[in-house]
Amino acid sequence: MSASAKKSRAAVEQRNLIVPQMRDYDELGLRQEWVPHLMFFHPRNVALKSVTTNEFGFRNTTGAKPGAPTALLVGGSSVFGIGATSDATTISSLLNATTKYNWHNFGGRAFNSTQEAILMHLSNTKKIDGPIVLLSGANNLTRSLMSGSFSKMFGAFFHQGLFESQMRSAEVGNRVLARQLMSGFSRRFGAGKIQRAQMASSTAPHTAASKAESYAAMLTVFERDCEYLQMMAKHHATSASFVLQPFVPWVQKSLHAQEIELFKLLDQEAEGFSRVLNELAELKQQYTRDLQAICARTGLKFVDLNLAPELQQPDWLFVDRLHLTDAGYAAVAKLLVRDLSL
Repeated sequence: MSASAKKSRAAVEQRNLIVPQMRDYDELGLRQEWVPHLMFFHPRNVALKSVTTNEFGFRNTTGAKPGAPTALLVGGSSVFGIGATSDATTISSLLNATTKYNWHNFGGRAFNSTQEAILMHLSNTKKIDGPIVLLSGANNLTRSLMSGSFSKMFGAFFHQGLFESQMRSAEVGNRVLARQLMSGFSRRFGAGKIQRAQMASSTAPHTAASKAESYAAMLTVFERDCEYLQMMAKHHATSASFVLQPFVPWVQKSLHAQEIELFKLLDQEAEGFSRVLNELAELKQQYTRDLQAICARTGLKFVDLNLAPELQQPDWLFVDRLHLTDAGYAAVAKLLVRDLSL
């Protein structure tokens, strides 16, 4: 094992002494499944000390009330509740306890806004008579700052490089798949030869120009996803809101001693991510303005939790720069109730 790998492992072990529940989330990540449409999702029927999932991989919520209206909390890993010590301390479960609705946890670990919208679509929820809340934003911007292809139609997702390399090298790779598709097309419609486009991810450096293009494409994709969210809300005669999730580079927070120690260990584990963190902080104001404008055009209510004084106090609210402690999730749940009049 290299010195760097040993250092990373030691950092993880030290982190687990401070936040032992993270062992369960690490195991959950190792067991993620490749699934249609979403690309990847949580393993099904998991029963760990800190987290459980149902037959489809959705995180279970507690405190459901018989006959109560159904509301959806949609988003990424913060909605899923990475860092929570139990299913009962996730945002959706806390909202079950403090509002009149039954909240479904539609959180997808490392999801972008398109995967979040697809997850909501795939759930095929027949009756949504409570609000739809999208608590998200960090993954879209982070992924746009990373190298790799980014399309105005398909966007980009985490683990994309792994997926593309596996598709190129798998037994049913691009060439075999293309031959199968073209053979079926010819049999059905009598088509002749069709030239196949190369499907390879770019290895070029992520320059300032390519970052600008990725950022613009990301906003285009996000606006489309917001339009879908609003369409679903109108179909069910309910409301839809976008909440920009709390993220330490965006919160003017006085750090707790445990947060300082955890972030230090995190930086040892993931060396080389400081550039992206700096860019995330620098882009916060522009990104917020752009998201707010998109929400105005699509009719979604916009809330920025990074401005909340409750999240800027020197309390221990974060287990890492994105995910929260039980106290952090409780604070977010209270803010959602207040700011969205839930």
